Amino acid sequence: MQLIISGRGVVLTREFKDAVTGKVAKLAPLLPSLIGARATFTAEKFRRTVRLTLTARRRVFSSTATAGELTAAVDEAVAGLAHQVRRAKDRRRLAARRLTRAAQRQPAGEVA
Repeated sequence: MQLIISGRGVVLTREFKDAVTGKVAKLAPLLPSLIGARATFTAEKFRRTVRLTLTARRRVFSSTATAGELTAAVDEAVAGLAHQVRRAKDRRRLAARRLTRAAQRQPAGEVA
């Protein structure tokens, strides 16, 4: 997975970039089809904004968080992405289950 980190009005240290990379890497087991990730950091007068975007094979997940400090905003954005990824996986798993149940209910001679 390739992670692109960019910032506007913010100085990003190597330690901070490593910490963000580690937090985003924790999402990789949830989404095995992960192609790339992008993190954009913005600093304004009294708020720090983080926008995280994950690109998977068939979907794009995006989360934006604003907080007083960058680390808090990163934690909030990663939590939002984890929630989106889990919901998408649950939808796919439940849809597959519904399809197999529908196939079991139809008589063998009929074609839907």
